[in-house]
Amino acid sequence: MSDYYKRNRNNKKRSRREKIGFYTAFSICLIAVSMAIYSTYNTMSVPSDSKQQATQPSTVQQVNQEVTGVEETLAEPKIDTTVEKVTVVSETETTEPQTDAVSQNALETMLSTDLSLTYPLSSNNIIREFSKESVYFKTPNVWKPHLGVDFAGEIGDDVCAMSDGAVTKVSEDKMYGKTVEISIGNAVCIYSGLSKIDVEKGDSVEAGEKIGSIGAVPYEADDESHIHIAVKISGNYADPLSFIGNNN
Repeated sequence: MSDYYKRNRNNKKRSRREKIGFYTAFSICLIAVSMAIYSTYNTMSVPSDSKQQATQPSTVQQVNQEVTGVEETLAEPKIDTTVEKVTVVSETETTEPQTDAVSQNALETMLSTDLSLTYPLSSNNIIREFSKESVYFKTPNVWKPHLGVDFAGEIGDDVCAMSDGAVTKVSEDKMYGKTVEISIGNAVCIYSGLSKIDVEKGDSVEAGEKIGSIGAVPYEADDESHIHIAVKISGNYADPLSFIGNNN
């Protein structure tokens, strides 16, 4: 075999190997590029739900962490804590001071005058006494204090002045009927339930002098016939019986 032929064959073999190497390298590069493109495409096409699931743990962690830089003003709840003050006292504490106060007031009223009275009728029959406590009244069907004394007698019996004094008022009251008021210093004697009045305003009278006759007391019409006697000392009602016979 000639040298030319050998060289030519060797050159063909080398050229073939070079071509195989080139295509092999090109194929490897092409595969690498294809894989890179495929990977990029998969990354870009991941669903948004997957991304949210992927980031969810970090979101939960942020929620559990303390949030700073945010101020929230909450309305302060208004609770009514006002409690009505209740004072509890025993029965003894409520009744005894009141009784003492009434007695003290009555004593002060009596000592504030030297009033002395006599009985207004020839008989001394008393059917209802003075009471600051409520008593029953049959005619109006009520309970109320009785701030006077009822002296029983027959219709037309004489009613006499219980002390010296001056007639300061003559009137007719819807509840107590015809009334005469006689003043003695700071005291006033009130005679109610008269049928006939024998004195006038401005008259001076003496103890035992007739001022009228027994009539009727409308407010006490269901009781037996009587007159209603009240006494005021400096404007305060007092028990007329407390002043009867003071000079005896």
